[in-house]
Amino acid sequence: MGRILARMFSPLRHIDADPDELVREAHELLKEADRNDGLWPKITALSSRATANVVLACYLREHRDS
Repeated sequence: MGRILARMFSPLRHIDADPDELVREAHELLKEADRNDGLWPKITALSSRATANVVLACYLREHRDS
């Protein structure tokens, strides 16, 4: 019951984003990170954002109301 309530009141439920677009953006971010060989802070930031996009896309696919 707690999981259902948590899902109903989740602030992520109302995100208006296309999961496929988030994954495409993550792919572009990773390509950009690859072009910045040796700049570890930039590589880390880009790959962290790409990871967040993929995780959010998975969440939206799983929990979005149809």
